[in-house]
Amino acid sequence: MQALRFHNARDLRIEDVAEPGDPRDDEVVVRVATCGICGTDLHEYIAGPIVTPIEPHPLTGAQNPQILGHEFAGEVVAVGPRVSRVAAGDRVAIMPLAYCGRCPYCARGLQHLCATMACVGLSHAWGGMAQLATVNEYQVVRLPEGVTFQQGALIEPTAVAAYGVERAGVKPGDRVLITGAGPIGALGRLRGRSRPCRGRRFSLG
Repeated sequence: MQALRFHNARDLRIEDVAEPGDPRDDEVVVRVATCGICGTDLHEYIAGPIVTPIEPHPLTGAQNPQILGHEFAGEVVAVGPRVSRVAAGDRVAIMPLAYCGRCPYCARGLQHLCATMACVGLSHAWGGMAQLATVNEYQVVRLPEGVTFQQGALIEPTAVAAYGVERAGVKPGDRVLITGAGPIGALGRLRGRSRPCRGRRFSLG
């Protein structure tokens, strides 16, 4: 299959790579339908490697060249024998965070602070800028009917924006400065219309 792989700054290559094998017990193989381009992807392209690993990643073992893409949605094509949340044919969005589940942060439910956290499309064997990707069951969310693949690919950046606005504790009538006009900044502005931060400044990403 074909995949877009990051090799070094300003060195992206569309390459033929082996397709994923049969999924392990808790894995899901997804045929990618839509993948967004994140600011992190652009930073890697312009000045990387920054996040993509030069040495094997402690959690995933991944290292450059890296298949990019962590904002994506697609169709499930295969599941491992212990997977119960989704089945082949389901339309899903991807939550890209990978975590160990054992460190003190994971034990407290703070998986986003995992001591060895990784990310699909940045420090993982797979990414969304390929025809297929293998992820863990906990990383897939079934898309409701009426939600397109394009909308599904926007769920991850939208969640970042919504989380930032909610953490800021904004109230109706508050005013807030959002710096940056990228997708997350724009989504934060839209979210702020419904829960618009008087005298506060905060970062969304």
